[in-house]
Amino acid sequence: MRKNYILLLFIFLLSISVMGQDYQSWVDHAARHIEADRLDSASVALQRAMSLDPVNENNPVLLLNLGIIQRQQGLNDDAYISFTAALANNPMPEVVLHRRASLLSEMGRYEEAIEDYTTLINQYPEEVEAYYRRGLLFLELHERQKGEADFRKANELDPVHLFTLLSKALLFKLEDNWEAAEKIYTGLIESESNPDPSILLNRAECYVHTGQTFRASADLRSVEPTQRDNPYFYFLRGRVRLDQFDKVAARADFNKAKEMGYDLPLVDEWINKTQ
Repeated sequence: MRKNYILLLFIFLLSISVMGQDYQSWVDHAARHIEADRLDSASVALQRAMSLDPVNENNPVLLLNLGIIQRQQGLNDDAYISFTAALANNPMPEVVLHRRASLLSEMGRYEEAIEDYTTLINQYPEEVEAYYRRGLLFLELHERQKGEADFRKANELDPVHLFTLLSKALLFKLEDNWEAAEKIYTGLIESESNPDPSILLNRAECYVHTGQTFRASADLRSVEPTQRDNPYFYFLRGRVRLDQFDKVAARADFNKAKEMGYDLPLVDEWINKTQ
């Protein structure tokens, strides 16, 4: 995540033509604080720079960086304000829209996130990721036809794009074709030296549904350090542990998922199976 801040600040610094020394000094301070993972100080430095020159043409990029930092700090409302302000005259509007839409999704403001992805699609009609992300949100709103239409559009644009393949895997899961979905995830995992943990988690889900408990357990062990805040991880691991006849450990995982707010009726159903 920190590399994202450094990259955006680097792009910003390269774009500067004329800028006051104090303004530049605070931007430099922000970059150093980010590199050292001092996000509070980086946030203060960015705000200080903008306060010195409120009409500086480079402020939209600083606001984008500020929003990224605030989101990392869990200050989602502040991040939303920063991303919204960053949209005006930003040289990278597609980046801002992606960031704000992702934030809105995390905040459960799905309809607003859909609006941002729709704007992205209208402005950048070949933006495959936007179709994928919007399709996921349509599914969250129980609008499956719209979601599937977005996934099909992604496939039309680029059938081998990462997000197209993820779309295909999701469609297979919706059809309970777990074997086909697993093959896609395995292909993606084998094509990367350091695969995204979410892909491994999805493959573990496929293994759970196809009775491949040992393989599911291996994938879950590999992603555990990155999934401690994910209730679905505990639910899946509970399923695996129940298949391994460890009811005590399974019940603990199901209860953890329940505490974290995962689908309560479903979790209660599985907790009952551990009695």
